[in-house]
Amino acid sequence: MNEEYNIILIGMPGCGKTSIGMALAKKLNREFADTDESIIKTAGKSIPDIFAKDGENAFRALETAALRELCERRSLVIATGGGIVTRPENLCFIKQNAMVFFLDRNLSELPVCGRPLSQKEGIEALAAARLPLYSQWSDYTVQVCGVEQTADCICGILLMK
Repeated sequence: MNEEYNIILIGMPGCGKTSIGMALAKKLNREFADTDESIIKTAGKSIPDIFAKDGENAFRALETAALRELCERRSLVIATGGGIVTRPENLCFIKQNAMVFFLDRNLSELPVCGRPLSQKEGIEALAAARLPLYSQWSDYTVQVCGVEQTADCICGILLMK
């Protein structure tokens, strides 16, 4: 695999993108970045606060800006927010220089605490809207089976490239 490519993780809220991304970055000796952390840093407030005070559209605009900025860089492992696929313009940023992995986790294992849309809309509704997009946007689908095991699985896929 081209070492200049970014590795981008997409999937439902709470599927493990951040934890798995950090473990994967360590295994690959790459820098880790998280779109949600970039948003929090830029906005100076938590994601639930952004949703509550500014609304989802404002959050999505910040998310797209964070994604665009991160995707301009090279050799990162990037964890995205679960709703990154809700804005079609994000696909061009994701696909410009990356291998994209959909982290598929059993819906019954997904947490909702601290996740505004998971609480408001429900996991099943989010899944119905997003699962087809995750599949379309990704190069590979990986079943989440623990942080280290999932990171090892992704490493195995990358070695075959």
